[in-house]
Amino acid sequence: MKTFVSFSALFLLMGISRIGCGHHSAVVFDTTTTILKTGTVTEFIYRNPHLIIGLDVTEETGETVAWQIEGQSIAGMEAMGFDRNSISIGDEVTMKLYPLRSGQPGGLVEGLIGADGRAYNMDAPQPTRLVYPSLMEWVPPPEGETWQEREAKTRPSRLPVVASEAPGALDPAHLAREWPEAPFDLTGVWRFRGEDEWRANYGSFEFKPKPQLTPKAQAYLDEYLAATERGERFGDPTIQCYPPGMPRFMTRYGSIMMLQYPTAIYMISRLNNDYRAIYLDGRERQPEGDLDRNWHGESLGRWEDDTLVIETTGFIGENHLMQAGILAGEQLVIVERYSLINDGNTLKMEFSFTDPEHWIGEWNHVKFRDRVVGTAAEVREANCIYTDNLSLPGMD
Repeated sequence: MKTFVSFSALFLLMGISRIGCGHHSAVVFDTTTTILKTGTVTEFIYRNPHLIIGLDVTEETGETVAWQIEGQSIAGMEAMGFDRNSISIGDEVTMKLYPLRSGQPGGLVEGLIGADGRAYNMDAPQPTRLVYPSLMEWVPPPEGETWQEREAKTRPSRLPVVASEAPGALDPAHLAREWPEAPFDLTGVWRFRGEDEWRANYGSFEFKPKPQLTPKAQAYLDEYLAATERGERFGDPTIQCYPPGMPRFMTRYGSIMMLQYPTAIYMISRLNNDYRAIYLDGRERQPEGDLDRNWHGESLGRWEDDTLVIETTGFIGENHLMQAGILAGEQLVIVERYSLINDGNTLKMEFSFTDPEHWIGEWNHVKFRDRVVGTAAEVREANCIYTDNLSLPGMD
């Protein structure tokens, strides 16, 4: 049985993103002992901040018990050599777990053996885990200790901390390289132009006309329309605090704050402070096995003359809509072409969508955002509180 990384190395890597014992729920696990459980995978969610695995375990009594298992962060699991292709639903796997303190069937992954026999961190020695801070009694530091002494004894052995060999978009050395001058700078606050008096023509925050839908997508749209006729809310994941996802991120009312660097453009929306990054530094796409599929995808941009061209893939296939009543899935590819008009005060956004699972051919549209200035336009903290949403009308 091969161990792919020692626990000490793994723990060092995990410390970079502070997972496991730093997670809000880590207090519920007994990290002083580990147990082994073998069973059939019934659920597998591979998504930051950590993975989730459902495991049907046949106990010694003959009873099949559903275990709910939390993984370390994606970075920590990758440090073990694990990726999204390591296990699949239906696999029989063995897991080394920190069990729940409550005795309920659940735990935190410490290591596992996949269906193919490959082992991840199974031979690592039983670690000495730090007590969760809220459970640790306070001990006064050495009397008279200065902050300089405290900083020196807690300083990492290497600074800056190196999280990976590939440079990050905001690494000082990476930013300091010679980059071609960008044709324009999107730094600022941009408000969506709803064109509300012409909704029938252009769709406002939706993309009209819609293309020919596949039978799967048409059936879902029919359900949505029928529910709407009955006055019911239907199928909008944002009501449950899921992100709006792309492309709706770019067409929600309100402002988006953009920060542009030579290596990336970062966006924060007024809608629940949802976040998007567009990388401009020529990086390769994440390998499929390491891909953290999500609602905003992985956006890589390039300059073509005075136009910014962005291609986004890597979307999640659940709780993700193109617009009300129309599904989007893992096959979605979005190509955007951005240019500035009106003396740099209007962002013209050309969209091309393909998703053969849900519609035929390309779905093309143009939208606008206008630069807005003044403190009232600034993006402030906004939170989606699920229990608040349950109080909305029509949520029965």
